[in-house]
Amino acid sequence: MRLGLIGFGEAASAIARGLKQAGWSSMAAYDAVQSDAMKAKARDAGVEWATSLDELVRQSDIVCSLVTAGVAVDVAKAAASHLRPGALYADFNSCSPAVKREVGDVIKSAQPAARYAAVAVMSAVKPHGHRVPLVADGDGARALQEALAPYGCRIEVLNGEVGGAALLKMCRSAVLKGLEALFLEALAAAESLGVADRVLDSLDASFPEHHLRDLAWYLVERNLAHAERRAHELGEVVDTLRSLGMEPLVAEGGYRRLQHAAAVRASLNDPAEDVRQWLQVLARAHGI
Repeated sequence: MRLGLIGFGEAASAIARGLKQAGWSSMAAYDAVQSDAMKAKARDAGVEWATSLDELVRQSDIVCSLVTAGVAVDVAKAAASHLRPGALYADFNSCSPAVKREVGDVIKSAQPAARYAAVAVMSAVKPHGHRVPLVADGDGARALQEALAPYGCRIEVLNGEVGGAALLKMCRSAVLKGLEALFLEALAAAESLGVADRVLDSLDASFPEHHLRDLAWYLVERNLAHAERRAHELGEVVDTLRSLGMEPLVAEGGYRRLQHAAAVRASLNDPAEDVRQWLQVLARAHGI
């Protein structure tokens, strides 16, 4: 069975490397970034490189989309007409339930005999690799579980219509990305006067068993590495809450903070080298 990966960023490469080590033999990847570095990363993971998306899709039994929420539907549209009858399309992107359903509709409209799995990634892929906890729904979820579980993948299948797994992911993201936004705002302000460590000391003293300092630095580091993607994910949370009839008072504020950080990150000619420098950059940025 051949596995095709659309997008070969951090998550896809870690999953592919783990599957290869577990014994999955036939994998290929395609990424819009056709750089030598990207091709080398695939080669190091034991993954063949496809020069076009349609080539990848036509030759794959399972197609996994690991791009970004903002292009998940467009990628599905580009891939759908090339799917084999009976092929499985799995969307791993951090999308709202509505977007997951739209992706499924795109796949079924173009290839009714294809199966669809809407997958929610329930933890950071590193350090878990292919063993990262997954929750999936859709008519292809059980088939995805049966194909990947023997290689160590942990996939929980939810019964019912597409959307439940995505809602789990969005509610998780509301907390974690919201905390990220909160830490960015508080620590950037504190760093402007050189008291960020004092703030973290106080938090650890208030919650001595939970190591909030470690959590704060971890989330700030993730923001530095993936500011735009993380902002977009919290934007998906905002859309999800609104679709449920709930006003996203907290999530929308966090989204605006992460959007601001992403804009600052995009404006830098040279990225910050570490989390401390990133906080200092944010502290100097207009609109802190």
